Amino acid sequence: MNNPLRLAVALLLAAALAAPLCARPALNVIVFADGYHYGPAGHELARSLNDSTGSPAVRADFANTENILAPGALGRYDVLVLFNHNDITRTHEKRITDFVREGGGLVALHHVINKANGNPELTRLVGGFYNVDDGMIGHRDFNIVRIEGAEHPILEGVPEKFRVRDDQDFRIRFYPGQQIQRLLSCDIDDNGEQNDCGWTRTEGAGRVVFLSPGDPVDLNPFVNNVPLHKLIVNSIRWAAGN
Repeated sequence: MNNPLRLAVALLLAAALAAPLCARPALNVIVFADGYHYGPAGHELARSLNDSTGSPAVRADFANTENILAPGALGRYDVLVLFNHNDITRTHEKRITDFVREGGGLVALHHVINKANGNPELTRLVGGFYNVDDGMIGHRDFNIVRIEGAEHPILEGVPEKFRVRDDQDFRIRFYPGQQIQRLLSCDIDDNGEQNDCGWTRTEGAGRVVFLSPGDPVDLNPFVNNVPLHKLIVNSIRWAAGN
């Protein structure tokens, strides 16, 4: 084999060997939101995730029917992003838990943990819940703030604090004995210290993130609020094990 040909073959072999090491497969994400007030916001979030940069890439679909929560369908995805206001059937609620325990990721947003949704297993999986009777923080502008000393991959590149507009927070009740890493607070004290704006936990082989911002949807907060969008993308990558 002459020298130029030998060199060409060597370069091709090197490229073939290096490609699997360099390439990181895209994360497959499903954004689920009901068709009530939150469907359009979930759809916009999925579109914005597809436009996000960084590695690994995120490839997001949107669904507003529970068929996507069946095992054969949900199993095609690495992470479920849940932005839902209404009940999820007990059967699908259990399937979400199974998905996470088997290594899937869950990123739960805003009203998912409303006790009135009637999903006790889902709120246990997320790690906490709020009860409307306890009183919610009324809509207003406020800051999401990193809890002092908190360090976590989902906070990478996110400012120490950032503003959310016309949003609300809740008086959270955490499940006794549940291992939770609190990461985010907010500068509202109506319901006492608000160290409940973002946390992580694990369940079996899977990872869970809860983020409280996400209302009102007509402002497209997931798209227009750059730090919040960054936080969600980071959460997806961490929940997927990256």
